[in-house]
Amino acid sequence: MFPKILVLLFVGQTLLVKDVKVENINWWDQQTILNAIGIKKGQSISPASIRSVLKKAYLTEYFNDIYIKATAENQKADVLVKIKENPKLKEITFEGLKALKPSKVKDTLGIKENIPVSNATLFKIKNFLLEEYKNKGYYGTEVSFNLSEPDENGRVKVSVNVKEGQKARIKEIIFHGNDHFSSSRLKRVMKTKEKKFVIFTGKFDEEKFNEDLKRIKTFYLNNGFPEAKVDSFKNEIKGKDLFVHLYLTEGKKYFFGKVSIEGNKFFPTEELQKRIKIKEGAIYSQKSIDKTVEELTSIYGDSGFLYVNITPFQEAVRDSSIDLKFYIFEGPRIKIRKIDIVGNIKTHDEVIRRELDVFPGEYFSREKLIKSQRDLYYMNFFENVEVNFTPTKDSNLVDLVFKVSEKYTGNVGLGATYSQLDGLSFYFQIQQPNFRGKGEIVNFLIEYGFKKRNFQISFTEPWLFGKKQQAGFSLYSLTTQYPQYTVAKNGGNISYGKRLSKNDYWRIFTQYTLEKTNVYDIDSVLLSHPYYSYWAHKGWQWSSAINYNLSFDNRDRVFNATRGNIFSYRGELSGGPLQGDIHFIKQEFEFSKLFPVTKSFISAASLKTGYIRGISNPDSVPFYERFFLGDVGAYGLRGYEANSVGPIENGVNIGGRLYFIFTFEQRYRINDNMYLLAFFDAGNAFKNVNTIRPFIVKKGVGIGVRMEIPLMGVIGFDFAYGIDSKKWMPHIQVGTSF
Repeated sequence: MFPKILVLLFVGQTLLVKDVKVENINWWDQQTILNAIGIKKGQSISPASIRSVLKKAYLTEYFNDIYIKATAENQKADVLVKIKENPKLKEITFEGLKALKPSKVKDTLGIKENIPVSNATLFKIKNFLLEEYKNKGYYGTEVSFNLSEPDENGRVKVSVNVKEGQKARIKEIIFHGNDHFSSSRLKRVMKTKEKKFVIFTGKFDEEKFNEDLKRIKTFYLNNGFPEAKVDSFKNEIKGKDLFVHLYLTEGKKYFFGKVSIEGNKFFPTEELQKRIKIKEGAIYSQKSIDKTVEELTSIYGDSGFLYVNITPFQEAVRDSSIDLKFYIFEGPRIKIRKIDIVGNIKTHDEVIRRELDVFPGEYFSREKLIKSQRDLYYMNFFENVEVNFTPTKDSNLVDLVFKVSEKYTGNVGLGATYSQLDGLSFYFQIQQPNFRGKGEIVNFLIEYGFKKRNFQISFTEPWLFGKKQQAGFSLYSLTTQYPQYTVAKNGGNISYGKRLSKNDYWRIFTQYTLEKTNVYDIDSVLLSHPYYSYWAHKGWQWSSAINYNLSFDNRDRVFNATRGNIFSYRGELSGGPLQGDIHFIKQEFEFSKLFPVTKSFISAASLKTGYIRGISNPDSVPFYERFFLGDVGAYGLRGYEANSVGPIENGVNIGGRLYFIFTFEQRYRINDNMYLLAFFDAGNAFKNVNTIRPFIVKKGVGIGVRMEIPLMGVIGFDFAYGIDSKKWMPHIQVGTSF
């Protein structure tokens, strides 16, 4: 209810105030009230000025009622003011307020202790809340107030009660002022979507919407409209439908004019011009400007200029062309004084230092620093690797500090494992990929199960003679009982590997293996086929083989990588000039690519293919060396049982001499140690080259999860549907393929 203002006007045009008296002041000090009324002794007053005084006094919100009486004598007036005060605010609380923070309401409206509590104050609070809720997409919101009785100092407690309405769903997003781009094109830029079918719920999310406003601005910036802006937006609610109105000012379309560079001393202008990602006459794009800044910063950063600053600015605007100038502040050329390693408890300093591409006395290099950090991650010894710079007294020198956080890298385990192929097994294992903190890899395993018996011991030195080359050996005895036969292998190998390229992405690896193999307990159904019956009574067969592998891997980390490529060529020659009983040549190729869609969503694709043939006769390849697809692992095809996919003859899977597997995964990173995935697998194995049918493949889809668990390594679970088998199938995976 608005305050009642009573005025007793006096006769005459203008009077001089002789005296001012105010009655009924109880809660506010007299000077505050006099200042609010605005009538002073010696002031000239008239009927018009009194009306102005009353209006201003009311706006101060100190008064509920005002009564003014002026008694005139000899052109002078005694003024009597009678008031009814508004109380002071002691405390304000909000009940049911969820979509807004109380602090935002207080800060926006200037609500604080001891301000007057008037009807206007409450009206402002109510209107503000209703408008905010409307802007957040709510309809039917109600706001009410409870006020306590004033205390002896005239202070009251105010309780604001909010009954939040329902969320309206976006019926339509309406653009105003978009002359150069259609509304449908601008809507594709936004993550806020109109309600359509089941896919888009039309929910209004304020945080997402505010990001959309930035996306629209960025879209215009990258498409020739640097002056474009979103002036305002308005939410209109009709029933349960929300209409979002966006008001734009596009401005003029611009193109790039001349581009120049200033401030460069170390690099000649001609060399820097090659790094500029802008062509004269091209549509103005902020992205092109940012890429140019990044390129120029990179070339300087790789040459010792740690503090380089590249600033683009508009040199001139000519009609629809914008001339740009990139001003370069080079700063001092920085050398590395020393490198400190901190945080490593187990891993020796030299094990970390030998992986670094930066050295004391060298000029700072951004590229080498990034690679050094990547290589430390790639060792898989550390959860986190930070690089910090410490200035020195000499402005041309800097100290580097590599701060590492070690992860659990080894384990002594006693437990059980299960897989579709091997069944239940019990094991004892000592595994240490960072033995003695020197980066040496030691593994000892005894495994015994219903279908598998395994003994293995191995050792690898990753830096042989202090160089980027590795050497190792392994001894093993493995017996695996498959559903229709049993394979026993005893043997050992020695291996050597070397990093080939300056950036260490390319590596070569070779291994010599000497083993003897025996296949027995072959199912009678398999014996009906010559591929199996031929090997049924061979007994122990010696294999002398050399494996060679050329690989490229530039992933940013081993597990849960966010970007990078993998290429691998693997070959194996068994027998022939190496002697032995088993003679074949095997070749396999793999290419995988990972790239970020967003910070959390990572796409991963992989294509693997392989070929094997006997040396004297292409088909004289032991069936246990052929390609059988299914389950997970090296020849995994999810949605199908292990070793179930391959060429079938007389009802028997004889194994392929050729295969290919394509995999696509969409991953969602929970954190560095865990991600969820949805996948599509497709592949097949073929008897020989003449039987290849690239479009006749087995396909599977599903979802899964991967986790890196301390002391256990990588564990995965997939639930897959075989599109051709029409079966759902769980898969447990230890380790990850890419």
